[in-house]
This record gives sequence, C-alpha cells and structure tokens, in this order.
Amino acid sequence: MSSMFSNGLMQSYMGHGGGGGGGDFPNPFLDVASTAVPRSLRNALYWCEYIYSFMGTYRMAMERIISYFLTDIEFGDASDEVKDKYTSFYGETLDFFTVLQNLLRDRMCYGNGFASYVVPFKRWLGCPQCGSSWPLKEVYAAKSTFNFEFADMEFTGSCPVCVSQSGPYRGKLNVIDRADDHERRLSIKHWSPHEIELLHDPYSHDVAYLWRIPEDYKDMIRKGNLFHLERVPRSVLEAIKHNFVFRFNQDALFHMKEPTLAGIRNRGWGLPRILTNFRQIYYVQVLRRMNEAIGLDYVIPLRVITPEARPGAASGSAGDPLMMLNGSDASAQIRGMLRRRRRDPAGWAVLPFPVKYSLLGGEANQLAPRDLLDQAYEVLLNDSGTPVELYKGSLQLQAAPVALRLFESTWHHLVHDSNAFLRWSLRQTSRVLNWEEVTASLKRVTIADDIQKQMALLQLMMGQQISGTTGLKVFDINWKEEQRLKAEETQTQSELQARTQEEMSQQAFAAQIAKGQPGGASGGAAAGGAAGGAAAGGQPQGGDPSQGGMAGPVTSYLQSGGHQADRDPESMYAQADSLAQQLLGLPEATKDSELRLLKQGDPPMHSLVKAQMDGYREKARTQGGAQVMQQSFGGQQAAA
Repeated sequence: MSSMFSNGLMQSYMGHGGGGGGGDFPNPFLDVASTAVPRSLRNALYWCEYIYSFMGTYRMAMERIISYFLTDIEFGDASDEVKDKYTSFYGETLDFFTVLQNLLRDRMCYGNGFASYVVPFKRWLGCPQCGSSWPLKEVYAAKSTFNFEFADMEFTGSCPVCVSQSGPYRGKLNVIDRADDHERRLSIKHWSPHEIELLHDPYSHDVAYLWRIPEDYKDMIRKGNLFHLERVPRSVLEAIKHNFVFRFNQDALFHMKEPTLAGIRNRGWGLPRILTNFRQIYYVQVLRRMNEAIGLDYVIPLRVITPEARPGAASGSAGDPLMMLNGSDASAQIRGMLRRRRRDPAGWAVLPFPVKYSLLGGEANQLAPRDLLDQAYEVLLNDSGTPVELYKGSLQLQAAPVALRLFESTWHHLVHDSNAFLRWSLRQTSRVLNWEEVTASLKRVTIADDIQKQMALLQLMMGQQISGTTGLKVFDINWKEEQRLKAEETQTQSELQARTQEEMSQQAFAAQIAKGQPGGASGGAAAGGAAGGAAAGGQPQGGDPSQGGMAGPVTSYLQSGGHQADRDPESMYAQADSLAQQLLGLPEATKDSELRLLKQGDPPMHSLVKAQMDGYREKARTQGGAQVMQQSFGGQQAAA
C-alpha cells in the first residue's frame, strides 16, 4: 500500500509535457502539495487524524453527513416482547447510536473503523489442590496471608485452606474468569487503527486482524497493577508473556472501511477519504495561513505622530521642524502627552510645535483572499461529497427532492456499512445474552417528496385499498398499538359512564328518601311498570293518552332488544337522537315515565337521550328568542 502514497512511481509515468519550440512545460501534477503527501499508511493515518481534529470545516461536513443517515432501528419479524427488549437494550443500555456515530467518525477520518464486543468478567484465583477459590481483589489485598506474587504473567501463592502432610499448597494458582454477562455491563469497544495489523490474502480477500499491544499497557501489566490485572483477558496475558501480537477470533472484530479501487493494493485497508482530498485541503490551508499572516500584520494599523512643518513658513530649513527642534525632546514631549492622555482622557494637551497624525497599514480587507478562500471551501466540500447547500442549511425546496435523492445514492455505502454493523452487533448480543436472534436495519431516510407519498397512502387506507398497518407505517404509527389504545379508551369511557350513572341513581334514591317516598330502583320499577300498570296521573306507563294506550318509543325500543345487541358509538348516537325527537313530542308526564323506564333498562342510552333532548331544547330557546326579537324590533322599524 505504500506505493500509493509515493510520487516516484507516478513521476516515471508522467514526465513533462511538450512545449514545441519554446521548450517543455513542467508537469502540473507535480505541485507543491505533492511534496507533503504521506509516503506510508501509518503516516497517512496520523495525517488524517491531525487534519480531522484541527480542520473544523471538513470535520463538521463529515459530522453532518453521519448525522443525516442516523435513523431509528426497524426490527424484522419478531414478537412485540422481543422487539421491546432489543429496543430498550440498544436505546438505553448500549447507546447504539452513539456507538455507531463513533465508528462512522473513525471511518470518515481514517478510512477504517474497528469495533468489538466487550464482555466483562470477574477474576478469581483457585487452589488446584483443594479447589478453594477467592476473588483476585481479596488475594491482592491480603498478600501476606496468601504469599501472593505476580511474575512472568503467572499468579502464585499459598492456599490458607488446605493442609496436607507436606504442608499448605504453594505454587501456581488457577485463574478462573467468570463472565459478568449482565446486559448492563456489556459494551462495544472502538480500536485505534494505529494498533491494528491486517493479514490479507490477495486471492480470497480474507483478512485476519492482529492487535499490536502498546508498550505502556504491557508495562502496567508487568508491574502487576490490580486495576489492569482484573480486566486483562488470559489470551492477552499470554501474548504479553511471549511478546507476541494478539490475534482476534473470527467475527470477533468488525471492520468498517472506505471502498477503494480494485487496482490499489490496499491489502485489506480502506483508503482514507482525506487523502483523496489532500491537495485541496493543502490549498485551503495555504490560504488560511496567508490570512493569518495578514491578520497579524495588517489588521491593526500603526499610528504615527510626527512634527509637522509650520503653516505659512517659507520652504527651506526654516520650515523644516527637525531643523528647529531637538528630536529627542520632541519625542519625549509626545510620549508624555500620550501617557497623560491614558491617565486622564478628559485632560488638555499642550505642545510647543504642530504635529501630524498618520496611520500605516490596516489594509487587511483589501489583502485578505476572502473570495479565494470561499471558493476553496466550496470545492473541498464538493470533493468530499457534501453539498454546499446542505452544509450551509440553505437547500432550496424546489431542488431538495432530486438533490437529496442523489446525495443519498452517493453515500449508499455508508448506509450499507451501518446496517452491516447493526446485524453484526445483533448476532453478538443474541449469542452473549442467549436471546432470540432477530433481523433489523436502519429506517430509510425520509426526503421532501415523501409527503406526497404519505398522503397517497393515507387516502388508499381510507378507501380500504391497503391495510391500516401499511397506511400508518409511513407516519411511524403502530396500527396494533393504536387499536389497543382505542379499546382501552372505550373501556374507560364505559366505566366512567357507569360510575356517573350509579352516582346519579344514588342521588335520586337519597332524594326519594328525603321526601318520604319508598326508595330503591326495584321499588320504582315495580310501581311504575308492572305489566302495563298505572303511572303517575293514572296513565298507562309508556303510553300516550291520545293514542289509546299504545306502547311508547322507549317500550318499543326495549322490547325490540336493541339495548342487548353489540352497538358501536355511531349507531347509539343515531338511536338516541331518534328517541329524543319522539319523546319531545309526548306530554310531560308520559315523557318522564318513558325516561324512567329507559333509565332502568338502558342507563347509557338514557344519558345520551337526555343530552340530545337538552340540545334540542337549547336550540329551540335560541331560535324562539331570535323570532321574538325580530317581531318586536323589526315591527317598530317597519312602523317608523
């Protein structure tokens, strides 16, 4: 891979361009920026890290691209219980979006991102003779009791429990690592590309991943630091003992990398995107450095005070102030004047000679290459795949659908790698926690023209051409969950109505008791409706006197069994409206009798009918008042 960073190979192919009789022109690709291009992969990684960390515009452009494609997780076919479990774990415990954002940030900077699942454990030491075991922390704290030592990556000590003929056991202790696989303890670790080595097969493109253990970490382990001894895996201890590199198991490390051309011998590595824009970044930095020099030297002008020629004096030595004044004395008087001015801004200054004030410098606005710098930044953003309008937040709505779709297609590989990392993490999670394995992916990014699609799906759902699940899915609404909530609301409403009806019945019962009448719902029912018995005023209950004792509307409604059938809210409101209109046409005594009968037979319908009747009465009162006003005042105006 080092050949891709060197210029010697390209120079041997390019040479010089023919210039005819005037001679050859220098190769335009051999510019100044080419001299600073890194020559090896390791140098390139450090360069990319430096540029990404200290060049704010490029970093923010990459951060906005990453944030644009971070969407919610959409799980595949699984039970609601399993989905809720994974959603809670990935959203709260694992903080998956932060993990994914960090991995994508490494990919944008280094061109490579490495991550692995970390399952913590608790380290115990055991006696191989009697089988007793103790936490490493206890053994370390009681070194004198256990005669504990850590040397050559081995834990040695004495067992205070077992006693044999030859005395207590003294020697190598067994290392027992008990996995602490509680879901709250799991995490995903990001690995530094500076410490990773790749074993790449050019034919199959299979890759094995190695960890070059840092020397400072080796030193801390060799010194026997308890904090590190409790956490270092035994395989890493073996690698440190023999001064080897650590090799990851297959599928233990996830590698996210930038796509590269087939002709580049990258040996399994991704080509950092910063390198492809290195010359433009170099050019931007040259302009920024020029701006810095201008800012240091030309922003604040130099203020100069000099003696001025006397006005009206003849030319020659008589008009030259330096011929008449002592330069040191004049300079001292001017400096004294400036010191007094700073102490007392409102004071007066007196000089025995005229002075001239002038400014030198201050041409920063004319010298700063603002247009060149803006144009350089726009080219850099375009080269890095970031639309300038998206970076500035000024994307026009007319061009948004097409521009955003093209932008999403350009970065499709970023979404593909994110979904691959999500699937890998789900496999690791199900294996470690022994959960049911599920499939998932990130939701597709919504763009501006999705509004029309959403409206079309909503219309199709209302026309029963598609299911409610499909129609509400575009709005991130779960149809099943909404149906459950609707059922709960209906049940709550029925319970509230029943509770209200019961309270009203108790109030009516208390009122009857206060009047000395026989109380009880059953007594009222027996007195008013036993086989067509007489109601108040001697009229047959439920009947209209003008109709010769015919059954009233409530009696017909109850006899038809409508109150016992399954009813939806719309049919109940329609039936209540019909009963209210019929009851309003009956005499007051018959109407009250019918309402009592309805209250006993169907309390919910009674409440609805009463509400409808009150609405009709209010409407009638409003209309009647308007007619009275029209007749009274309208007639006076006509007479006038």
